[in-house]
Amino acid sequence: MKTVTIIGGSGARNTLKAISKINGIHINNIVTMFDSGGSTGYLRRKFGIYALGDLRDRILTVSENKILKEISSERIEMEGINHNMGNLLLYSLIKKYGKDYLGTAKKLFETPKNIDFIPIVDDINCSANLVIKTDKGEFIGEDSLDVNSDKELKILDIRLDKTVRISESAAKAIIKSDFLVFGPGDIYSSIIPNTLVTGFDEVISKSKAKKILVVNIMNKKSETNGFKTSDFVGLFEHRGIKIDYAMINEKTMPIKDIKGKYGSFSGWVKNDLSDKRVVKGDFVNENIQYEHDPAKMLPFLKRIIK
Repeated sequence: MKTVTIIGGSGARNTLKAISKINGIHINNIVTMFDSGGSTGYLRRKFGIYALGDLRDRILTVSENKILKEISSERIEMEGINHNMGNLLLYSLIKKYGKDYLGTAKKLFETPKNIDFIPIVDDINCSANLVIKTDKGEFIGEDSLDVNSDKELKILDIRLDKTVRISESAAKAIIKSDFLVFGPGDIYSSIIPNTLVTGFDEVISKSKAKKILVVNIMNKKSETNGFKTSDFVGLFEHRGIKIDYAMINEKTMPIKDIKGKYGSFSGWVKNDLSDKRVVKGDFVNENIQYEHDPAKMLPFLKRIIK
């Protein structure tokens, strides 16, 4: 059985959907725990816990408990915050079971046995936040990029404001995996943060896994404005992560209705790579054009992994 580890935030849900359709593999989901906005940020500040939003999103992606999945996707307003019920449920499991809450969550949500969910840090009370240095100044917290989503920022550097160590489970998953898949998603606020924890560099240097990068379909003004595919790959190479396969969307289309989240996007990511790492295809979800379509991703990922 081959082992695939997916590293990123909520954007990687479509990667998970695609890979979960491949028979005979085990999937580890390593999830960032440094989100600081919305319901997740509120729970972090009020109860002193790490971020639960991306973890909740990944669990619900493959949950086979349809009733609980539906309930957990609902929202309820509390103290001026629009809370996702799934976040509140995960917090209640942490309160009751402590660090063993994930095992109960897997049973409760009826997730497949060949899929595990792994926070990038062990410390449930981790309070570390991103520090983002940009050409417009320094910002604290992942949510600061969302607050400034309408601005064309150039990010110069990111770091964590506290020293936190990679979780033992994440370290073991990376070392034992046959494939590591990064993304897609917010590159600076959801994917790269996983690589900033102490011990990650040492672990990745021991990994013999093939590395797959699923390159974003569109650029985000506050994170990757003007990025080409080589810029995405370059971010990983700068951190000593050699990308073996870069999955690149080559289909573009007119965006007829620019509303909501589209407003923070600044056009299609242009491909400027043509070497043997490149795997090109039409990966666009035509209903949500900044997202990947799992059905379109599947044959390409299957060919690489199998």
